[in-house]
Amino acid sequence: MVTDDPRKGYWNEAYYKYWKSRVDEAGVGSSQVIKGDANTEDDDVYRALFSTYGFNSGRVLEVGCAWGRMFPLYLAHGLTLSAVDISAAMVGAASERWAGHPDIESIQESPAESLPFDDCTFDNLACIATFDATFQDQALREFLRVTKPGARLFFTGKNDLYHRDDQAALDAEIGARRKQHPNFFTDTRRMVELLQAEGHKVDALLCFPRRGDFAKAAYVTPPPDHFYEYMIVLTRGPVVGDFPPFASEHSKTFLAGEHG
Repeated sequence: MVTDDPRKGYWNEAYYKYWKSRVDEAGVGSSQVIKGDANTEDDDVYRALFSTYGFNSGRVLEVGCAWGRMFPLYLAHGLTLSAVDISAAMVGAASERWAGHPDIESIQESPAESLPFDDCTFDNLACIATFDATFQDQALREFLRVTKPGARLFFTGKNDLYHRDDQAALDAEIGARRKQHPNFFTDTRRMVELLQAEGHKVDALLCFPRRGDFAKAAYVTPPPDHFYEYMIVLTRGPVVGDFPPFASEHSKTFLAGEHG
């Protein structure tokens, strides 16, 4: 496990409090924490998507577990759960609430790019609202390494080409850069090409055109030219290799506007 990762301090107490406050107001509507911004999605959105696409029976790993917000959704499917987060504050909060639960194997501090598990350990993996804050090519390889062939994976991220008139998305990107928030935009088409070339099956690519659409479960498929967020549902193939980088600190939309 990486112990000197400079991102860890950012994700600790201050961000924990901020993200908890955003989740507490989750659902359709506008944020009171960040005035005028769209609310983040609530758990019902994920509950419906998990039920639609389904898990394999057995074990699930959640990467970026926060305080255990999603744990009830996995446990409702009868899964045995392990979880990691890069933030000691998040892991502490999750452990305080969930330690000792008979269906939770472990809650550990770990970056997504260096998971503390053997190859082919898990039947499922979920990474919700976290993938965009990872070094995505490295994290994706780890997701596939620790899951079994045929495993079901769910993860979400931000696409690198959204609508130029999506002012809420642009404001969020500018604000993240101002705060030095470790956030990366996925070249989603390229990522899908790389996954398919390696023999993994993309079961669904749900594209949310504008910021705020995730909270409404307003997705489209197949992917349009421009969209802001995505959720990918993946079946792991038989082989795992390295990926070239497919994400960047700035979206193409941001760069096209020549923002400072």
